Amino acid sequence: MKVPSPAVTSNTPRALRLPKAAAVPGSKLKLPEPKASRDATLRLALERRRSVRDYSAEPITVQQVSQMLWAAQGITAPSGLRTAPSAGAVFPVKLYLVASRVDGIPPGFYSYDVEERSLTMLQEGDKQELLSKVCMDQQCVADSACALLLTAWYGRVRREFGGAAEKLVLLEAGHIGQNWHLQAAALGLGSISIGKWDTTAMKMLLPMPRDEEPVYLLLAGRP
Repeated sequence: MKVPSPAVTSNTPRALRLPKAAAVPGSKLKLPEPKASRDATLRLALERRRSVRDYSAEPITVQQVSQMLWAAQGITAPSGLRTAPSAGAVFPVKLYLVASRVDGIPPGFYSYDVEERSLTMLQEGDKQELLSKVCMDQQCVADSACALLLTAWYGRVRREFGGAAEKLVLLEAGHIGQNWHLQAAALGLGSISIGKWDTTAMKMLLPMPRDEEPVYLLLAGRP
């Protein structure tokens, strides 16, 4: 079942209009540089961090998405080390953005390139309603402006750490998730973690490599 994209008419409020440029699968979108902000301290972000399930229809911006992606797993050292720790610096957790209402990013499913800070469209179209069904009809998934899907590539980490691989991957995903939530709070956005879904349906809906497994879904939007 294909979910139609929202119609844009002359009566549609400016804040709710979708980007005019339509991306196609395979196209790349360079994200803006993350900006240092003095609006919120770490302590304030920690105090503000709450699980938010209710989102408005107002879109968020590409700058905010870029900021949250960098916070989640941005590179912070010439050696390639990132904002979230990874056992042996293997970095087996991959990031995918499901964009729905983001000014500057056409609706679709994207892979995130950490080094280039860019998005590559893998599939076009708004996925939030179908993604909600995959997540056991959780309405917050359908209402969110975007979602960050974390997948685990277990191949190398199993070779490095054997039976500890799954635990280490899940710990890394947790670090990434907390970074996402703290940055969302600092930006005045709402966010929540989702861990309940049908894995088979998720892999059918969103094109990802066969050797990757979805482990965490992070939502964001305007509360």
